[in-house]
Amino acid sequence: MIYLNVLYKIAVGKTSTEHSGGLSQPSLNEDFDPNILSDDLVDKSSPSLSPTKNHQCQKAITLCAKTVLSHLVTHLGHFPMAIGAARLSSLVVEHDDVPNLSSDELSANIFSAPNIQLFMLTENVIASLIELPVLDLPGGGVTAGLSTADKQVRVLLRDLSGKASWDASILYRTPDTDNEEFQVGQVEIETNASQGKWGPMSLQPESFIGCPSNLPQRAMRHRSPNVLPDVSNSAPDLDQLDDLLQYLGHTSPECLENFDRKLNEPALPPLSIEIEQEAIASVINQRNLEVEENRVMQFADSMLGQPISRPNSRNEGASSPGYDSSIQQVSSGVVEQNAFQQCRLLFSQLGLAGWERRQQLHLLNKTERLLRELRNLDSQRCRETHKVAVIYVAPGQEDKNSILSNQGGSAAYEQFLAALAWEVELEGHTGFLGGLQRQGSTGLTAPYVATSFSETIFHVATRMPGDTPETVLNKTRHLGNDEVHIVWSEHCRDYRRDIIPTEFCDILITIYPLGSSLNRVTVNCKPDVPHFGILFHEAIVESNVLAGLVRATAICASRAKRTTLPFYQQYYEERAMSLETVVTKHKHSTTYEDFISRVYSPIATPSPFCVSGSTSSGAGDGPACTGNPSMLAAALLDSHGHSHKPNQRNDSKFRVSASDAARGVWFNNSPDMSQNVESTSISPRPLKKISSSLKSVPRRSLRQEAQDSPPESPQQTTRKK
Repeated sequence: MIYLNVLYKIAVGKTSTEHSGGLSQPSLNEDFDPNILSDDLVDKSSPSLSPTKNHQCQKAITLCAKTVLSHLVTHLGHFPMAIGAARLSSLVVEHDDVPNLSSDELSANIFSAPNIQLFMLTENVIASLIELPVLDLPGGGVTAGLSTADKQVRVLLRDLSGKASWDASILYRTPDTDNEEFQVGQVEIETNASQGKWGPMSLQPESFIGCPSNLPQRAMRHRSPNVLPDVSNSAPDLDQLDDLLQYLGHTSPECLENFDRKLNEPALPPLSIEIEQEAIASVINQRNLEVEENRVMQFADSMLGQPISRPNSRNEGASSPGYDSSIQQVSSGVVEQNAFQQCRLLFSQLGLAGWERRQQLHLLNKTERLLRELRNLDSQRCRETHKVAVIYVAPGQEDKNSILSNQGGSAAYEQFLAALAWEVELEGHTGFLGGLQRQGSTGLTAPYVATSFSETIFHVATRMPGDTPETVLNKTRHLGNDEVHIVWSEHCRDYRRDIIPTEFCDILITIYPLGSSLNRVTVNCKPDVPHFGILFHEAIVESNVLAGLVRATAICASRAKRTTLPFYQQYYEERAMSLETVVTKHKHSTTYEDFISRVYSPIATPSPFCVSGSTSSGAGDGPACTGNPSMLAAALLDSHGHSHKPNQRNDSKFRVSASDAARGVWFNNSPDMSQNVESTSISPRPLKKISSSLKSVPRRSLRQEAQDSPPESPQQTTRKK
C-alpha cells in the first residue's frame, strides 16, 4: 500500500506532508539551490532548464506513475491469466454475443442497439455497458449451481493498462435454498368457495382488519406478589411483565407513585369517560366505513389482483422469447425499456448515478470517427514489444546461403533455444508475432517470452523454411529487419557482420562455445547506440545462466536503440494520446437530465418536434431529429406570447384546429397560405431570403412583408422624426 500511495500522489500531483523525516524540499531560507546541477563545474552563465522542458519532464513522470499504478491494480497477482501470458488485454468487443449483431469488427450497429452504451468514466478510462442474455458456458461457468437472472451485464474498460472485460449477473438463490419455494411478497389464501368472488390473488377484508384469533389474550392468572417471575415458574397463561411490576411494588413500596394503586394496575384515562367513549365510537365508525368501502371496491375490475410473477431466472430464460424481441423492436421505432435494465441497476449500485460523479462521467458522441479511434485503441499493444533474430553458424560455414539453409543445429544450440524462451505454435498464437505469419510460410513455431511489461519473439533461422531460393530470400527479409541479432557460431573464425548484409543489425551478440560449459560472448554495436547492459564485450559466461543473460541483454539493447530514434514514443505514451483523443474530441457534454435519460435508455426517444422522415443525429445519442435545425428555433421563438391581446387580430389562416393539434400539426396548409411557407415547417412564419445587402432592399417591400407576417411574429416599431 505504501507504493500505491506514493504512485497515486505522483499521479495526482500531491506532496506528502505527513512525515517530517526523510528527504524533503529545502526552504528558500536555507543556503541551498534545489535546481543546481553540479557544484562549480558548469559556467554560471549557462541557461537553466526551460519551463517548457521542465513541464514536459513533469508530465512524463506523471504519466509513468499513472501507468505503473494502473498496471499494478489490474495485473498484480493476476498475471498470467488462464488464457496464458500471450494476452494481457481482452479480445472482447461490444458486439460480441449480442443477438442480431454479427460483425468481424466494430461497426455503427452498436450505436442503434438498445442494450449498449459507452461512457467516459475518467480522463483515462472508457467504459462500455452491454446487457446480454445468459451465455451457455461449459459446466455452467462460475455461476454453476446458482439461480441467477436470465440476463447478464458485460463491462468493458479501456485504460492505460489495456482492455478488460467482466460479466456480472444477479444472484437470486444460493445452492442451499435451491430446493425451497421462491416466494417474494406472496400471500397465502385459502381455496374456498369465495375464491371466485374475490379473485385469485385478492385479499379478504377480514384478513387485514380483523384481529387474528391465535394471538395471546390478557393473562387471567397471576403469581403471588412476593414471587419473582422467572423462567422456572413461567407458563403460557401468565404475564411476565405484569407479575414483575406487581413484585416490584410489593417488595419496594418506595417505587409506587400512589400507595393506593399498584404498579400493574392500569392508570386512569387522561380524558373523561365521555370523551374516551366518543373517540372509540369514532374509530369504530371509521373502521366500518373502510370495511364497506373495501367490500365495494373488491368487485371493481380495476382492483382485482393479478398473480405475482417470479423474476426471470436463468433456467427459464431459454424458453422465454423476451430478449431477442426487444432488439428487433428498435427497427420498428419501439424501444424496449427492459433491454438496459440490468445495466441501469449495476450503474446505480456502483455509485455512478450520483451528482458528485457527474464532473468526470460523460457520454461519448456516437460517430464513425469514434469507431475508428476505438479500433485504433484496440489494435495498440499494451506492453513493450521486441523482436530479435537468432542465427546458427555451423562449423566451416562463412557465406549467407549456407548459413540460412540450416534447418537445425547442434544439441548445445537447441538447449540454448529451449532456455531462451517458450516454444509457441504460430497458428494459434494470440500475442506479438513480430511480422511472422500464422499460415506457416515463416515456420510453424517460434520462441516467445512475455512478462506483464514486455513481449519478445525470436526470429530463429533454423525454424523457418529455407530449402528453396524464395524461402531463403523470405528468411533474409525477416532476419535483416531486426535491430538485434544473436548468432550462435561454432565456426573456428569470428562471425563477420557483412555475411548477411542489412541496414539494420545495430547490435550483434555472438556466442562462441568454448567447452567445459563455458561460452565466449561478444557484443558489437554501431556508433550511435548508447551504452547498455547486462553483458559486456568479450564476456565469459557459464551455460546454465547463458540464455537468461543473453535474453536480458538483447532486450536492453533493443531499448537502447529505440532511444536514438527521432519522435519515438513508449507504448503507454501512444496509448495515452489515443485515450486523450477520444476524451477531448468525442466527449458528449450534456445536462444531467439528458445524461440520466441516456443511462435509462441508450436509444434516444423521438422528439415531439421531429417530423416524420427526418434523420437522427449522433447515431442515437444526440437530438432526435436534425433535418432542419431552424425548425426547432423558430418554434421556440413563436411559442412565446401566444396570449391574445385586445388589439391583436384573429386571422383564420393562422388558427390551428383541434384535429390538427392532436396530430401534431402546428398550422393549416390551406391554399391561402403563402407559398414561401414549406409544408414541413412547424412554424407559421414565412421563410424569408436574406439578401446580400440590406440597403438594396426597398423600404416599401419591407413594410409590406411586415404587414403580411403572422400576429405571433415580432414587429419592429420605427420612430418617426
